[in-house]
Amino acid sequence: MTPHEVLENGVLLLEGGRIAAIDSGGACRCGPEDIDATGMWVLPGIIDCHSDAIERELQPRPNSRFPLTMAFYELERKLAGSGITTIFHSLSLFNEEGGNWLRSNEAVRSMVDAIQHLGRRRSLIKHKIHIRFEINNIAATPMLEAMLLARQIDEVSFMDHTPGQGQFRDLELQKQIYQELYNLTEGEVNELLARRCRMATVAADDLQRLADLAYRQSIPLASHDDDSTDRLALIKAWHAAISEFPVDLEVALAARQNGLYVVMGAPNVILGRSHSNNLSALQALQAGAVDILCSDYYPPALLYAVFQIYRLGYPMHQAVNMVSLHAAEALGLAAATGSIEAGKAADLLLIREYEQRPVLEKVLVDGKTVYQLDY
Repeated sequence: MTPHEVLENGVLLLEGGRIAAIDSGGACRCGPEDIDATGMWVLPGIIDCHSDAIERELQPRPNSRFPLTMAFYELERKLAGSGITTIFHSLSLFNEEGGNWLRSNEAVRSMVDAIQHLGRRRSLIKHKIHIRFEINNIAATPMLEAMLLARQIDEVSFMDHTPGQGQFRDLELQKQIYQELYNLTEGEVNELLARRCRMATVAADDLQRLADLAYRQSIPLASHDDDSTDRLALIKAWHAAISEFPVDLEVALAARQNGLYVVMGAPNVILGRSHSNNLSALQALQAGAVDILCSDYYPPALLYAVFQIYRLGYPMHQAVNMVSLHAAEALGLAAATGSIEAGKAADLLLIREYEQRPVLEKVLVDGKTVYQLDY
């Protein structure tokens, strides 16, 4: 699967972990060192630009926290098994919202250090850091600035989860989600939301300073839950490259017209709706208003979404580009990975369809097999 077409019976030559050449088709005799992918789809590895899966691996229950090293290695095994070869761990500087330790400044700082350390030592896939900065977390501003200066992160997004706007325009839905997410009573949730409404936010000049710093450091900036065209004007001033999860179609279309990559959740595609009752990814797809799919909270959804979009009648290369090339372009990785093209890393997926289900049989990262299943 190239960025523009399907090459039936194509042949890839891999050398030194990269794609050295692509043969458009014809007979090929497989030798003992070759991989016979007859009857399979060969796709580029998935680049997941927004995933909070590490949080769920670390703390699957409110009172159960597992060691980070264990969570890291177990999660990346699952990610490889979902076809994800480059992961952007989305770590939330949420100012300890709801008492969630994983989203405290202290925890995020330690997770950034640990993920980078473990990713350099011995890993199956490529690990990147995406910091989600809640704009009421004033105390985290110096820490974020230091990480930007040191280029310790690979993407940053500015978020505003103040009740009554953005993702949570529906306050009753927000209450329900927070009760389930943080295991709180209705009274505790009401108190939490009231407190969030009273919280001060980072000054506009300071946000602009952080955005300018990210731009100078070539660290892509994303907005989050854009709910108006006026907000798009602001994020353009931030040099933002990405609009994550716009809440309605008008905003998504305007974001694309402003040159932003629009990100939607792959679970939204599979379920046919947004879990917070906002814009449907399929509606955005029909309108040509979505460029990138991310896993958000469920990594297996990405590969399934590709095949679901294909079965809806869209070209396969369009569906594949939404989980690979477009993310690579938005995040500054396209020269190295994100598509099956000569010179790029041999990050590849070998997939067989079984009863209209994509069955991932082999994953290569830099030309090496990191995952394999034989049914």
